[in-house]
Amino acid sequence: MSGNAVLKGELRTTLGTGPARELRRAGLIPATVYGNKNAPLSVSLEEKEVTKLYRKHGFTSTVVELDIAGKKHKVLPKAVDLHPITDLVRHADFVFVASKGTQKAQVQVVYEGKERSVGVKKGGFFNIIHRKIELNCPVDNIPPHVEVDVTNMVVGASLKARSLVLPEGCSLFSKKDFILASITGRAGKADPADAEAQPGAAAAAEKKA
Repeated sequence: MSGNAVLKGELRTTLGTGPARELRRAGLIPATVYGNKNAPLSVSLEEKEVTKLYRKHGFTSTVVELDIAGKKHKVLPKAVDLHPITDLVRHADFVFVASKGTQKAQVQVVYEGKERSVGVKKGGFFNIIHRKIELNCPVDNIPPHVEVDVTNMVVGASLKARSLVLPEGCSLFSKKDFILASITGRAGKADPADAEAQPGAAAAAEKKA
């Protein structure tokens, strides 16, 4: 498990709102680890270390080594609860990584060239609908992100999940037809010049209008 992010913590013996407040006053946060048919763990972690990890690129696809009282667990971040003002992590959920086979992971989508895309240059708006996707990944090859080149997208075009080129061994966890992003113009109309270049995309836009 070398190369993974490492978080050290302790098992929590008391649960509830009061003990959670005590932890936060001491610079710690409550966290829960579950999944993959393992018994759930209630642990405490250092707030600053979890927040630092949360603010890094690809947080939800970062494999973490939890060192709890000397016992190590390979986990993935699942969700966090943030302080409404400071944005510091107040609570975190993790899932156990399977020992072999595949693991479901939330992976960030990086839209390369969105500012330079054909549609944006012609006055369109690049609309990101999903910033993350759920993938089934080999447990030893969970990607930090998935890149997609959108420089050729025109006004009225949409990008579906099935268009992504996924890392070897990875597959979409959910259906393949959901839309990740689109480029819209005024009232959602396609650019007439683009209609000739990409009639399929323009026709789809007209149906939506």
